[in-house]
Amino acid sequence: MYLTTISSWALLISKAIEKSGLNSHEVFKLAGLDPDKLNDPNARYTYEGMTNLWRLAAEKTGDDCIGLKAAQYWHPTTLHALGYAWMASETLKEALERVIRYLHVVTTATDLKLEESEHEIRLVFPAVTKPFPPAQQAIDAGLAVIVDMCRTSFGDSFKPIHVYMNRDRPVCEKEISDFFDSPVSYESTENSICFSREDLEKYLPTANAELALVNDNILTQYLADLDKHDIRAQVEVKIIEQLPSGHITEEWMAQSLNKSLRSLQRKLSEKNTTYKQLLESTREKLAKQYMLNSRYSINEITYLLGFSEPSNFSRAFKRWTGQSPSDFRKHH
Repeated sequence: MYLTTISSWALLISKAIEKSGLNSHEVFKLAGLDPDKLNDPNARYTYEGMTNLWRLAAEKTGDDCIGLKAAQYWHPTTLHALGYAWMASETLKEALERVIRYLHVVTTATDLKLEESEHEIRLVFPAVTKPFPPAQQAIDAGLAVIVDMCRTSFGDSFKPIHVYMNRDRPVCEKEISDFFDSPVSYESTENSICFSREDLEKYLPTANAELALVNDNILTQYLADLDKHDIRAQVEVKIIEQLPSGHITEEWMAQSLNKSLRSLQRKLSEKNTTYKQLLESTREKLAKQYMLNSRYSINEITYLLGFSEPSNFSRAFKRWTGQSPSDFRKHH
């Protein structure tokens, strides 16, 4: 996939540069980026251009921690529909899982992963080395935005257990320490944030299952449009669209994508998945979100998910969650 970043993320850098008293458009042009794209929320910049922009921003402003400054300007729209899906998530863990699932909407230059233990959950930013390492200021901004988003949903008292940075110890160490309000280790082998499992699994009063579902669907469609070769995203979009019809066989899916059945199976295998697994995971995701919305009866959810009988849905739901639909709804 071609490495790009959505223009709304670059807008954070523009605002931080302007705040320092410089003309951000001139810095964008020096980086080889068209500043007019900032007015198009669906425009994207190259990874190379964004890396140049971060480094020039730090150089021109003389601020090695400009990533931290840029992060303060984040807004839900900075992350496209992912920002609103985050705000509507039931827990911070669910919100972080959404970020991992839909990160390529914001940038295709990297991936994230969660590492879990009994009491802690760590969000890891894997190192990007191709075609060249990212600017450290970009990593700073990513770490800071994640923590600030957690505080927006959880409350100002939220703080991580520990932050690990791959960078050298900076001059602005105190600014970083004050922002995260937790221990920060430098020259680490990775960039990561360690959270309390208890904090991440706490129910958020801002949760809205219906709003989360709407934005999830927007994000899935965006990813499918972004990479026409991403067969997984293409299949997920078709599944979501056609589930209520109850007629989405693997043969139908192959035909709708203008592929032979064997070709579809081979391409999904290359993504380490199968049609059956995608159908199951999509149904499970939608089922949980529908169940959290009291507007839908269990019978309605049955048919929205393409099951022929409520008993079939109930058996599947218990397999996914260990609870019957009625018990799950009572618990939540």
